[in-house]
Amino acid sequence: MLVTGLPRRLRHLLAALLLLVTAASRAEDSAPAVDVIVSPALASMRLDRSLLRAVFTMRVREWPDGSPIRVFVLPDDDPLSDRFYRERLGMYSYVLRRAWDRMVFTGTGFAPTVVRSEQEMIERVRATPGAIGYVRKRESSGFRSELSRWTIVQLLDDPHG
Repeated sequence: MLVTGLPRRLRHLLAALLLLVTAASRAEDSAPAVDVIVSPALASMRLDRSLLRAVFTMRVREWPDGSPIRVFVLPDDDPLSDRFYRERLGMYSYVLRRAWDRMVFTGTGFAPTVVRSEQEMIERVRATPGAIGYVRKRESSGFRSELSRWTIVQLLDDPHG
C-alpha cells in the first residue's frame, strides 16, 4: 500500500506544484514589464493609455504645452518592442508598422526614430527635448540611481482603453 500510495501522492504533489508555477507565471506576465520614459523636462507629464497610443501611432505630434514630440522605438523584431506595444498600447507591432509606413508613403507624417538598443534609447530620450520611449522594467537599486538621466512616467488608468 505504501509503494502504490507514494506515486499517487507524488503525482498529486507534482500536479499542485505545476498549478502553482503556472499561476505565478501568469501573475508575473500580467504586471507590465516595460516602463515608459520621457526626457527630463517632461517629468511632470501625465499619460493615459489613449494619449500614449496617439503619441506612438504618431497621430499626436505635440505635447499639451506645444512642444514637439520625438518618439523613439526599438527595432520591430526586438521582443521588448512587441511586449511594449501589446502591454502598454494594446496593439501589435505589425499594425503600428503599417500605420507608420502609410503616413510616410503618403507624406502625411513621420515614423518614429528607431534606435539599436535600450542604452541608445536611454541616451537619446535623455538628450532630446520632448522625447518619449520605453525600456525594460528594472528593480535593482543600482538602476534606480540612473533615474536623473531620464524619467519613468506612471500611466494613469484609462477607463476607455
